[in-house]
Amino acid sequence: MTETHKPKPRPNVAARTIIVHEGHVLLLCANEPGRTWYFLPGGHAEHSEMLAETARREAREETGLEVIVERPLYLREFIAGRHKRRAKGMPELHHALALIFLCRIDGNWLASRDFRAATRFSPDANVKVTQAGAQWHALDKLAELEIHPPHLKRALMGKFPPPAEQGIEFWPED
Repeated sequence: MTETHKPKPRPNVAARTIIVHEGHVLLLCANEPGRTWYFLPGGHAEHSEMLAETARREAREETGLEVIVERPLYLREFIAGRHKRRAKGMPELHHALALIFLCRIDGNWLASRDFRAATRFSPDANVKVTQAGAQWHALDKLAELEIHPPHLKRALMGKFPPPAEQGIEFWPED
């Protein structure tokens, strides 16, 4: 009798999007009892899908927006088993490499829709919410939010976006 070959776990490859519009960044919100945090739209690449295509697809699926991918800014590595802040239910074997792209809303898409009608202000006047539930947060009001990864919060609160000649910055797990 031969042993069943079980494939080794491998890192997943993902793309995430930083979408900035009119001084706001688009974030997704996660809630657990006693904890709320924010993160970027994005997800895993499908087989044969270029990472910029993944970024566009995930932005559309998670936010309802059509975006133009401008350039990659950051590469993040995440290994769940080493992370104390991981979401409940996330497997310890989860290991992802995510390329984070700077994106903007597609002007043709924007012109064909009433952007203001597609967003509404929440009770917090600094937050606008899309019909898909993604939240626009003012870049100058991010200090009090728990944003993951922490590198993202530091980047958005600093000189953003970084100059193109800086290249892609690597964000190791923290």
